[in-house]
Amino acid sequence: MIEEEDLEEQQQPEEGLPADPTIWPGAQAKQAAFLTALVICGGNKVKAARAARISRTLHYRWHRDDANYRGLFADAELQAAEILEDEARRRAHKGLREPVFWQGEICGYKQVYSDSLMQFLLRGAKPEKYRERHTVTGKDGGPIEGKIEIVFVSPNRDVAPS
Repeated sequence: MIEEEDLEEQQQPEEGLPADPTIWPGAQAKQAAFLTALVICGGNKVKAARAARISRTLHYRWHRDDANYRGLFADAELQAAEILEDEARRRAHKGLREPVFWQGEICGYKQVYSDSLMQFLLRGAKPEKYRERHTVTGKDGGPIEGKIEIVFVSPNRDVAPS
């Protein structure tokens, strides 16, 4: 289980993050470092580039020019998304421990759950049951009816609509 402190550490990796190139087949060492950092940083390219000590421009160049890197990058993005989803599930289901203050001092803790995260997770897991439904109908639930009246007017004659 990921604790809040662990997540914060993952979101701010150490400078010069070492990476195992064998995890990313065919990647150069700097590419492997960036892809590893991208997963750890939850998909944040700025933090991943900083951790891997590369510029974001280099990442975009690799992405443009290197088909193997594009595939590895797609894999890294999926892994990062799965980590974020796991954390969303944890916060929705197990909640976060937040301090309770009284007169500026911590006097206890409370468990806080995220109903909005739970809602998103349910919509994704069972869209047929939890999706938002909007139905527009006419009178008594029937079809919407409308009437369009077209009046042709001669440019030289004034005709009042009927």
